[in-house]
Amino acid sequence: MNGHVTAIFSLYRSCLRQIRRLPTEYLRLFFRLKVGDDVRAILDPRLQHLQPTKIRRVRKDLRKLEGANAGYAKCFSYVLDTAYGRRGPLRWEILDPLRSEPGVPLPPRIIPAVESSRPPVYSKEMQALMTTDSSRTTRALQPAALLNPPILPARADPNSPEALALGPFSKRREVNIRWRFFQQELQKTLMPLQVVVEDRLQSGDPPTPKTDEASLARAGIRSIGLQHSGVFEELEALAAIPNKTRHSSKDGASHDGSAQSPSPSFSSHLPERFLRRRCQQLLSRIPVLVYKPSGASRKERTAMGKFQVTVSPHAARRGTIVHRTASEADLAWIQCAEELGSRTST
Repeated sequence: MNGHVTAIFSLYRSCLRQIRRLPTEYLRLFFRLKVGDDVRAILDPRLQHLQPTKIRRVRKDLRKLEGANAGYAKCFSYVLDTAYGRRGPLRWEILDPLRSEPGVPLPPRIIPAVESSRPPVYSKEMQALMTTDSSRTTRALQPAALLNPPILPARADPNSPEALALGPFSKRREVNIRWRFFQQELQKTLMPLQVVVEDRLQSGDPPTPKTDEASLARAGIRSIGLQHSGVFEELEALAAIPNKTRHSSKDGASHDGSAQSPSPSFSSHLPERFLRRRCQQLLSRIPVLVYKPSGASRKERTAMGKFQVTVSPHAARRGTIVHRTASEADLAWIQCAEELGSRTST
């Protein structure tokens, strides 16, 4: 047992050495907490049945951290996706509140005697995310697909010719199909880190993006994910090209309307261009959920506004090819190939 505990602490210290080399304070704090929780779960005698899984998870995190600090793009993207809720437990913590709609009654049961037969709830935020291309890994859904999933047979409609000819469709199968479609589409939907409110003091004024709690309370909407942490704003500042960052600081515009703070920077041995590119690619996987109130100003708001999905201006274009920088050895091989090609052509 002592040897097992010693090996666990050795693995923990190896992870901490790699965590100290990460380029931002948020990444260092996140993985310090994550690895610490995993190691405590491994050493907890009440969770012995989870020890093999937890050990494999910590070892995998160590390999990814080592690859990220060595400059491997895939490993670094894995680290960023884990810390910013693109994968792992944080993604589901961000997603879970969006699976309900506050103040709206639950949909009726499909099977009257079974409480769990209620169909899934598509909140206003989830509807906007699922029906917009920029927040989807595949093609966006049509709004009608949320009411009647395309994988649901036409026989589910009791007035359809199929139902009249073959009899009513199984209610249990309908429940399972609706929930299966919901879970499958959740896997294809990218989750935001916060919601932005376009606020106007008076009609005719340009909209001012706000993310603070008071603006959300005035708009009557809830916060999402890492709403008041400043994590998304820090990521945008890290992904911005330096000259654009200086230009935006002169404008003095920010999401929360506060004064501009010193721009965050990387503290890493890796090239700044490499780190900035990884942050830009991460921003392309983080949609920006914007709430637009119905009225032209605060006094004219009489109804519920609508949600729209956009992408950060600092995000990289999704699907673009990332070209690898050729080393001296690569250039030598290219030159040798060109010389051989010129000889054979003559």
